[in-house]
Amino acid sequence: MRSETFPVQTVVIGGGAVGLLYAARLVLSGHSATVVTRSSHQAEQIARQGITFHHLDGRVCTIPMAASSVEQALPEGGLYILTVKQTDLPGLIPALRQIHKSIPVIAMQNGMGHREMLTEVLLDGQCFFGINSEGARRLSGTEVVHTGNGSLRVGPWERGHAHDPVVQAFVDWANSNQIIASYEESIQPFAWRKLVANALINPLTAIFEVPNGGLLENPYTVGLMRELFNEATTVANHYGQKLGETDWQEIITICRNTSRNLSSMLQDVKRHRQTEVEAINGYLVNKGKEAGIPTPLHESLLRVILLKTSMGKEKVGGDST
Repeated sequence: MRSETFPVQTVVIGGGAVGLLYAARLVLSGHSATVVTRSSHQAEQIARQGITFHHLDGRVCTIPMAASSVEQALPEGGLYILTVKQTDLPGLIPALRQIHKSIPVIAMQNGMGHREMLTEVLLDGQCFFGINSEGARRLSGTEVVHTGNGSLRVGPWERGHAHDPVVQAFVDWANSNQIIASYEESIQPFAWRKLVANALINPLTAIFEVPNGGLLENPYTVGLMRELFNEATTVANHYGQKLGETDWQEIITICRNTSRNLSSMLQDVKRHRQTEVEAINGYLVNKGKEAGIPTPLHESLLRVILLKTSMGKEKVGGDST
């Protein structure tokens, strides 16, 4: 029997910005957390140095943190929070099989399509999904900046699942720590809305190399965002997700609230790493094709980001002479 109260030992799988942010805030509030990273080097750094956490108000503190790498057996926990990028999920499937079927897992991936991967190894009643808009930027493997307040929605993909007390307790913890959090009966509608927000914000910040708030400083980028929104909502509406003016205003609010945040896609492009553009804009393009709905703007963004990423990799791996 797992504990039906919080705190439980929380295992955060992923040492990126979101993983370090939640692990740091859990420990700061007196809870027990462990970070599981993809590399043993980062795990060793965190275990030795802790996490350097930059608060929104500018305060900086160092937080002792337990850490291990995914190469080892997953540590035992009463709750697992999965914060790796969707592109890294396939390599984690063997590790996720180690989680006992009675323990809940909250997946916080961007884009769509990760549900299919996760339900291959996790039970429906075990697998929950988180839609996070808290802003964070990772400065190094051990240092993270909280760049903006946001919200957190957690729930099963579809209605009909029993209410999980540990997940509810995690939501209660978030609310008590200045995160606007809610437990949803079905996360699917919110996943679509997050997908559309990411499809507007992430590739444009990566192309123009600006923080989220920079998109609102020019009427041309705002206009382009609006056209991308209209194109995406046509696809979403076809699949039963009714998006409208309120959702557009919410995207503008996200940009304002995370104005200093550098999107993960921008950071990946700068570091010449694979982005999540295929799981975000690519998902919309593919769903549009299935429905016979043209998505030329999103397809253009998809191609530009893929081209920009491949050109960066060529520069890194090119001749040094």
